Amino acid sequence: MNLILKLKNLDRLTTSEKALVDYILDSPEKVIHFSPKELANHSYVSISTIYRLINKLDLDGLNDLKLALVNYLNEHNSEQIIDMDYPISAEDNHYAMTKKLKTVYEQTVQSTIDVNTVEMMAITSSLIDKSALIDIYASSANIYFAQNFQFQMQEIGKRINVPIDDYMQNLSAANSTSDHLAIIISYEGRGSSVKKIVDTLKKNNSKILLITSKNSTLLDEKVDGTLFFSSLENHYNKISSFSTRMSLMFLLDRLYLSFFNQNYEKNLAYKLENYQKMNPNLI
Repeated sequence: MNLILKLKNLDRLTTSEKALVDYILDSPEKVIHFSPKELANHSYVSISTIYRLINKLDLDGLNDLKLALVNYLNEHNSEQIIDMDYPISAEDNHYAMTKKLKTVYEQTVQSTIDVNTVEMMAITSSLIDKSALIDIYASSANIYFAQNFQFQMQEIGKRINVPIDDYMQNLSAANSTSDHLAIIISYEGRGSSVKKIVDTLKKNNSKILLITSKNSTLLDEKVDGTLFFSSLENHYNKISSFSTRMSLMFLLDRLYLSFFNQNYEKNLAYKLENYQKMNPNLI
């Protein structure tokens, strides 16, 4: 019996369990992306209710519930639904892996668009345009995405600084002024160093653009703009950060395009002129 039929045939449910079942049946495509806390919040039940229902379904945990929902949705939808944490199986061949990764990227981009308003994109573009210098604070693999953004922007003459180690990040924050823009990239904002940098930037009246998730502790901070990662992945329990990386790259590329488009002809001419300076033989 598939999961949907199991849910429909459950009896002796409490009022909370019935509310949870109704929510899962109404929105299975949302449930497959939720953490326990998110599912509890959206269905207005407790986390303990979720695990009582999982036990009644003879499942081992929420991931099993989500996987069963994914299998059901794939059987009943023309567009394949992917488990972002485990998008492939051990049995997949190269063709299947290629198609599934493509689906991960497509659904991530759409999710990123859905959680970020056009109005906020306009605000962030204005912040970049008005800043004399941009400092990007990132860690781990996100540094490489920040450096790629730095490369793009410097090609059209916009100054970008990407401090890497803790000392240089703290020094950059201490040196910041009111005409600086700080772009802080942190999925959950849990590191103590991030909070310290935010406090320093605020003391210096620097503008702050935050790129984070909707579960971030940094959302309590007053900043000048916020963009959201797509939150389709478990932050720890997964094969790799395929979705989160794609989401960040999309956001940074979108910021670059917004800035470029404000002075399209000027930026294009600047970029081509500098290419010719670096390579006089360029035709």
